[in-house]
Amino acid sequence: MKININRTLLLKLYKFLYNVTLFSIHLMIFLKLVEAQISERFVFLEFFPLYQVATYAQILDVFHGIIGITNTGMSESSIQIFGRIFMLYVIEGNPMIHNQLETIILLYAWVLIELFRYPYYALRSWNSEIYLLTWLRYSAWIPLYPIGLFIEWLSMVSSLKFYYRSSKYSLQIPYLQFSLNFGIVLSVLSFLVMPFISRKLIVHMSKQRKKKLYSGKNK
Repeated sequence: MKININRTLLLKLYKFLYNVTLFSIHLMIFLKLVEAQISERFVFLEFFPLYQVATYAQILDVFHGIIGITNTGMSESSIQIFGRIFMLYVIEGNPMIHNQLETIILLYAWVLIELFRYPYYALRSWNSEIYLLTWLRYSAWIPLYPIGLFIEWLSMVSSLKFYYRSSKYSLQIPYLQFSLNFGIVLSVLSFLVMPFISRKLIVHMSKQRKKKLYSGKNK
């Protein structure tokens, strides 16, 4: 019994520290974004490694769901995290969109979502909640998801010509006389895959919000 109690306590402590760490990373990024905006010295390439660290660390969210530590929605979580990694490299690869206003807004949308999410789950590690934080966790996405998804789509579409002409990230296999232009891949993702993904994420969050904020009131 003592061993089981200790394991439970250690698991709660691990989840708490993990969420606090991820919150701290995103808070640091947010403060740096604000500072860069105020000083008018925003440079995307300075933030690229910071977002890499933050987003790669979030892969643990998926792993936690796989091994049953959390009840993370595997499909939606994977789409969001790996989609964000993909978009980081799309933006990094196209210098023409590095410092555009749309890119700055996208970075804000990404980081703000996490500033509400990780504190919420840190408290949930100890079975505690603060209603305002819970409401923000399940409501902040309403403006931030559509903004983020639209700018991701816009960034892909505005990069089509660049990637098609430059052949950057394109796959070349001379021995098989095969090549796959990344611009074409990006076109398919922009117009065929992105609408489906956007709908899936928004519907998922809408269901989660209704379940969390209103299910108890309807009983």
